[in-house]
Amino acid sequence: KLYVIGTPCSDNTSTENFHEFLQLIDESPEDITYLEFRADYHVELRYQDGRNKTIPFLMLPLSKLRPDFFPLTCRTCVDYTNALSDITVGYMGGSGEQWLIVRNERGEELLNLLGNQIKLTEPKSAGSRTGPVKGFMKNVELAAGGLPLRQMPNWLRPIVGWLMPKIGPRGLEFARARVEMKAIETVLHLRRELPKKMKNMVPNHVWQLVKPYGLEVMSNETKDETTIKTKEK
Repeated sequence: KLYVIGTPCSDNTSTENFHEFLQLIDESPEDITYLEFRADYHVELRYQDGRNKTIPFLMLPLSKLRPDFFPLTCRTCVDYTNALSDITVGYMGGSGEQWLIVRNERGEELLNLLGNQIKLTEPKSAGSRTGPVKGFMKNVELAAGGLPLRQMPNWLRPIVGWLMPKIGPRGLEFARARVEMKAIETVLHLRRELPKKMKNMVPNHVWQLVKPYGLEVMSNETKDETTIKTKEK
């Protein structure tokens, strides 16, 4: 019997690129033993001497990363939630806790193995994803076109970094934001790098996710004529 456990994984990179990233965020990258991108808009670092440090997302030097830091396979992922797994475990919709999506009897079976070792509650939702998703889309449009990303003034970064965990999308709204961001990223990067493969690589539900943000499917980008909406000349 095969059990499939998935994670809401967003982006991966090579070992070499990962160590390059560590050098950008810390003066002693060789002392870092743990790194996690958390749902509270912070990166957590742990060190060999027992120290912990958190860095707001907005304070990360992402604009200094090379354009191919993340492979195209990550930048065009249409299954962020691992829809074919029996159970998905991660923090995509959590607020410090882990999040579970149990899809079938096998997933229930796996969950039941934990018995009273796990406490379950309904996920919450707060904030609005619209602004952050639109801002993300503008940066992806620049990146997909080979242009430098927009950089927030350094004096403003700590302020916005403090505000985001309080007024930004949290819980389920954070999860919805990530799913829409991945859909937008897929369409924009494929249009730039592999336009002829869009028919086979972009499922119909992705077009529904990006439509509210002004991205419409063209006739050469889908096999399903019911999803086509051509621009008026």
